[in-house]
Amino acid sequence: MTVRQTRVLVIGGGIMGVATLYNLAANGWTDVMLCEKAELTSGSTWHAAGQITHAVGSRTMGWINNYSINLYKKLEKETGLSISWHECGGLRVANTDLEVDWLKSILNVGELLDLPMELVGPEKIKKLNPFYNTKGIKAALHTKADGHVDPSGATQVCAAAARKLGATIDRFNRVIGVVQREGGDWLVHTEKYDVIAEHVVIAAGSYANQVGKWFGLTVPSCSVLHHYLVTETVPEFAERSEEIPIMRDNSMGGYIRQEQKSALIGIYENKNSTEVWTDGAPWDSVNELFEADYDGIGDYLERAMDRIPIVSELGIKRVVRGAITHTPDGGMLVGPAPGHDNVWMACGSSIGLAWGGGATKCLADLMVHGETEISMRAMDPRRFGNWIDEDYIVKKTKEDFEIRHNTPVPGMQRPLCRPTNRSPIHDRLASKGAVFGDISGWERPRWFADRENVEDVNGWRRQTWFDQVGKEHTAVREAAGIIDLTAFSQFIVSGRDAAELLNRLSANKVPTGIGRVSLAHMLTEKGNFETEMTITRLPGDRFLLGSAIAGEIKDKEWLERHIKPDQKVTVENLTGSWGMLALSGPKSRDILNHGVDIDLSNAKFKWLSAQEIKVFGVECIALRVSFTGELGWEFHAPHENIAAIYDGLMETGHDYGLKDIGSHAFNSLRMEKAYRASAELSPEIGMYEADMDRFFIPDNRRFIGREATLERSEKGITSKLVYLAVDVADADCIGGEAIFHNGSVVGQTTSGGYGYSMGAGLAFGFVKPDLATSGVNFEIQILGKKHKARVLADPIYDPSSARLRS
Repeated sequence: MTVRQTRVLVIGGGIMGVATLYNLAANGWTDVMLCEKAELTSGSTWHAAGQITHAVGSRTMGWINNYSINLYKKLEKETGLSISWHECGGLRVANTDLEVDWLKSILNVGELLDLPMELVGPEKIKKLNPFYNTKGIKAALHTKADGHVDPSGATQVCAAAARKLGATIDRFNRVIGVVQREGGDWLVHTEKYDVIAEHVVIAAGSYANQVGKWFGLTVPSCSVLHHYLVTETVPEFAERSEEIPIMRDNSMGGYIRQEQKSALIGIYENKNSTEVWTDGAPWDSVNELFEADYDGIGDYLERAMDRIPIVSELGIKRVVRGAITHTPDGGMLVGPAPGHDNVWMACGSSIGLAWGGGATKCLADLMVHGETEISMRAMDPRRFGNWIDEDYIVKKTKEDFEIRHNTPVPGMQRPLCRPTNRSPIHDRLASKGAVFGDISGWERPRWFADRENVEDVNGWRRQTWFDQVGKEHTAVREAAGIIDLTAFSQFIVSGRDAAELLNRLSANKVPTGIGRVSLAHMLTEKGNFETEMTITRLPGDRFLLGSAIAGEIKDKEWLERHIKPDQKVTVENLTGSWGMLALSGPKSRDILNHGVDIDLSNAKFKWLSAQEIKVFGVECIALRVSFTGELGWEFHAPHENIAAIYDGLMETGHDYGLKDIGSHAFNSLRMEKAYRASAELSPEIGMYEADMDRFFIPDNRRFIGREATLERSEKGITSKLVYLAVDVADADCIGGEAIFHNGSVVGQTTSGGYGYSMGAGLAFGFVKPDLATSGVNFEIQILGKKHKARVLADPIYDPSSARLRS
């Protein structure tokens, strides 16, 4: 059989695959090819409705959607092919006060990306769409640059542009299997020939699951059937020269727009959705549609007709019910495939036309340059741990489909398949009123109710648990608090060359003394953040590392990828077998003294040190660190030891005022101490931008990102993190709010909260460097209103950290 060679082989000819091919070629990798088993777009792309909106909840997604629109327009001009772009604008309507808050929050995306949008009332809605029934509607977000594109047209312009740059597209040639060769590249078998590829991109849509199995992957996506219906000609549309805006309305579970002179109605059922092909999509399926389920969508269709009465007497001339891939959390799968250096994903995309151009630009940047213009964390396929199985994937994916038109409030919890992973003391905490949140498949207490059957309400404004969280916060400041942090990643890195490996990865010096602890930031070649870890040196060439749970797979791979062939290093993942408790507060030493037989004084157990000890009779690694700003310890131990430590601390701590606390209070405490979290350490920026250069030690070590960081500090940075006090009322910063100075947007917040001890709203944000000075005043847009803010030079609570070292 003929054998060809290519740098990258893309499997799948939908919009995600073809846009990946184009973006790779545009990035200079022109020796790339794509194989599609049938015609381009013949899987899911061809039957997509093709809408693209700017009414999204984050700057990242707004950037992606806007990039997609502009790319398709640009390539239309370059190729001379048509994309049939209809820039009719969009109206996302709000029927409740909570939905109005959502729309107000989206206004920040418009400010940050300079996108035209405004909040309008029923009267303006009627002016923009005189046919819409506005009964019960409180407001709408008018996104003026929204529209819809022909799915095949958008794909074909990407294909033509990719070919022009030298890329190869082979249609009607199915990939049938892969074998990894000794050198690490791939021998890919197709129906026509074999291909030797340095990299493979899985962009196979509904086939991604079975393609992934060739590479030993469990791809967390599932195909769910989605309806849209096209009516007969609408006389009122025929009389107009201007197209109505695309209407998105949670009350009818979908969207309504104009399709030529007809109406197109799309529906997402909020129950009894239908999954297909869970055992694998048929290889001979081409342009497949499914029989309409009028019984299942009848109620939604009635609500749609009520919203646009002019179509209620018209017939339906076409029904499209096709398979669309979704993922358990609704995000796409774009980035490195778990366990591989040269296998990539561009799949799991439920909104392919909107995401395709921008998301695959990020993928191509990552493949070619090693990093991207914007953060890909929410897209990273490695965000799902090894605990997912087929049952979880199907159930959670259907759940995502069914809540597609729910209001995405901050902290919203998705109830199915929970709990997946539980700490050893989960039941104890639940019996004490713990209200849990799902964090990367683990249950973590968010707050503790003081009465039974308390609903965990969420929103942009302060909720009913606000005062209760304040009590937890106060307990830590005045006595002591304990939090279950089992939902964190933990690793043991050991071996003769472990120290060398970590010194080559860490911007900070790795501890040289046994029992010393350091905060380490691992950087990319360009000096941007890859991850943050605590590193504790243990006896015998062993190091305990801890990082955020969302980075479990990614961080382990980062460590392992940089072990040189001749080095002796082992990376052991303890995340599923070890837990962690954190005790902090001025009474924490008094409490802990009852459970140990060692000296806990400052002289014998120093701040930023660790000891392997017994606590209440069981072994653990105790670190004298605290993320709350108070005296405290962390206890790392096997799951079977965690309960004994917790029970002993709680029994002893009762007389000292020890209380359980959750992540809401934890966030409030860290905000008062100006401690950075993952939101501040974005892969878009580095040490100097995040004002973390005190942890950057450019000694004679040659660590990754060293030279790039030094060069950046010499040339000057373009943004810098500031710590802000914010004048707030009933809503605090959560991250993503636009920051204004003298009426102009100069940055955005990354995270925030309320400092109960100081009675102040607090936030972190990136602004222009010349404005990152103590005392500079800003305005922050929270729910459509601007609030005064000022830069703080030091943590608002205990700036000298005397309590931490007490």
